[in-house]
Amino acid sequence: FSLPTAIVGPPRLSWLLQGHILSINIIMPLTPYRSKTGSYKPVDQVLLKLWYWLSLYEGDMLVQQVPCKRSGEEAPCTFWYLKPSTQYCIRTAAVGMA
Repeated sequence: FSLPTAIVGPPRLSWLLQGHILSINIIMPLTPYRSKTGSYKPVDQVLLKLWYWLSLYEGDMLVQQVPCKRSGEEAPCTFWYLKPSTQYCIRTAAVGMA
């Protein structure tokens, strides 16, 4: 079956920094589709193959990439061996949307 086109926002990220380890949880954006209870479905319940690449950058340099699956079902996505007193940027890219 085919879903109508819908625009959903980006995922939200929550994070926990412990020493040199950064753990990221993805909070999926909601879609306009409703569950049987009437609440809006998160995008990963509509696009079942959806997952994200999380990329950690230091300036323009890619430092690490980790795959991140659906929120709440698996352990957080983790970046290891972070340097102290360093500014990082995390970018997300959706994969498996077909």
